[in-house]
Amino acid sequence: MESKTKNQIRDEVKRLKNDANLKDVDIILYGSFVTEEIRPTSDIDIALISYDKIKENNIELQKYILGILPLKYDVRVFELLPIYIQISIIKNYEVLFGDPLEISEYFYYFRKKWDDCKERILSNQFSSYKERLSLL
Repeated sequence: MESKTKNQIRDEVKRLKNDANLKDVDIILYGSFVTEEIRPTSDIDIALISYDKIKENNIELQKYILGILPLKYDVRVFELLPIYIQISIIKNYEVLFGDPLEISEYFYYFRKKWDDCKERILSNQFSSYKERLSLL
């Protein structure tokens, strides 16, 4: 399968942005299309930023967006993702629709949240204390 260009992706994702129920969300691209590590089996990772802190609203949004884009697209609501995935996205994303500065400022909260909990999360990723101590 031929790889899509970022402009083609933007054109297809515009379907989401033009939806009246999604007018207030921003849309970013992340994953292999940003890192340029695309393989023939790669999906296209899209995150919708809802700016809504109410989990139930974001779950409803996730349900609503299912099936709007072809299956090649993996569309997720950013606020529903685990913090370590959010941080991975924050480190490497491209804005498809939205104000890059506003998005970056919004991500500050998640960076702060990550800074508060990353030691706990990372310390649980080692198979032994020896492995953990070897990195000190």
